[in-house]
Amino acid sequence: MFRTIVPALLLLFPMTLRAEDAPRFKFVKGQSLNYLIIQTTKVNETTIDEKTNKPVDQEYLTKHTVQRCWKVTEVDDKGVATLEMSILSMKWEQKQPNGDLEEFDSAKPDDLNKNEMAKLIGQVLAVVQLDSTGKLIEVKESKFGSKSRFVADLPFKMVLPETEFKEGQAWERTFTITLDPPQGTGEKYEATQKYATAAPSNGLAVIGVTTAIKEMPAQASDQIPLFPLLLEGKVYFHAETGRYQGARMKLKKELMNHAGEGTKYTFDSTYQEDFKIEK
Repeated sequence: MFRTIVPALLLLFPMTLRAEDAPRFKFVKGQSLNYLIIQTTKVNETTIDEKTNKPVDQEYLTKHTVQRCWKVTEVDDKGVATLEMSILSMKWEQKQPNGDLEEFDSAKPDDLNKNEMAKLIGQVLAVVQLDSTGKLIEVKESKFGSKSRFVADLPFKMVLPETEFKEGQAWERTFTITLDPPQGTGEKYEATQKYATAAPSNGLAVIGVTTAIKEMPAQASDQIPLFPLLLEGKVYFHAETGRYQGARMKLKKELMNHAGEGTKYTFDSTYQEDFKIEK
């Protein structure tokens, strides 16, 4: 659920808040929305060597490049759309602390990962229902990861406000994060995602996004699985076509003594998503 917080200035001009001016997704049956996603994550961890009792630093650098498609299969008379999600291509690279590079590419799968990649590429991996504000109505199917992940990480990264876009406008949604295996064992955390409209850019509405968990786990190491869900930044929406255009998000978190005195864990991630092709 989310609520709209109307800036005090707008209360002086109630006639401008017409429902027909409110931004909405304009889903069309048969429409395919393709997005290119590039996410880079760097993890630095300092642990204590049991034999020497000295700190040991390790760094992992991971880069995912994914082309994802959302196909609109149905739109009901209330504007609720059913969308099928598939992966058109995927490349994954990870640099190990010793400098070795592990990678796979769906365009050039080797014998080791060919079968696993075939299960992902081009297949329908999830079926979701969204209303015209982008609110998640139901996850009907998820073949890769738990259904609950779409609650925390919305298909189009935001919900829209009840009224037309105004610079400085703010609204929010509340939701529950569930850590299913392998990230957790079903632990639940109440969270709030806040949105604020910034100045438009290149014909696009710009919405700032921040996410906060009401009560983080007391133990530092238990906070680590939550970090990927706390990205913050900007989301872009093309109001005329009713289309999510993309996002620029990032997060940097540091935990001291997460695994004992003298240890440290740093999580640094960037997320870039861009609309590519519409058929």
